[in-house]
Amino acid sequence: MIKLIQKKVYNLIKKYRIKYVKRLLDSKSKTLLDIGCQDLFLYRQINKKYQITLADIEPKNELMKKEDVLNLSFKDKSFDIVLCQEVLEHVSNPIQAISELKRVATKQLIITLPYEPFFTLFRFLFWDKEHLWAITPKLLKIHLGKPKFEAKFFFKRYYIGIWEIE
Repeated sequence: MIKLIQKKVYNLIKKYRIKYVKRLLDSKSKTLLDIGCQDLFLYRQINKKYQITLADIEPKNELMKKEDVLNLSFKDKSFDIVLCQEVLEHVSNPIQAISELKRVATKQLIITLPYEPFFTLFRFLFWDKEHLWAITPKLLKIHLGKPKFEAKFFFKRYYIGIWEIE
């Protein structure tokens, strides 16, 4: 029963986050890297507008490339937009991952992550313990500078930052 509730909550949050992210994508861009995509939810909604590369450490289908965010195989400045949703808190070295994301972006870097300034009781009691880090917006700003846009959404439980790459 708890797993079913978890799945419904995750899907609700995912739909809300994707709706939010779609509004903020640079409309003049052509190429997009969705790193850590897990499924094709966003892809199905925007694949006619952008040339999308889907990448994940554990690809779930043939459209996804196997990529490690700590060591991306793409050349520098390969994508107009790089989208990284709910990934950094899972990797062993988030600073290296941030550097790699920035390296392959040319115009826009979009990062979303759970906003967990404190380890929540809800997560402690019910959720899987798969987050290695509680990444804060401050950490992102230290390594990427001030974002062009940032917000906390879904009851301020999630953060989105958008950086323009020059």
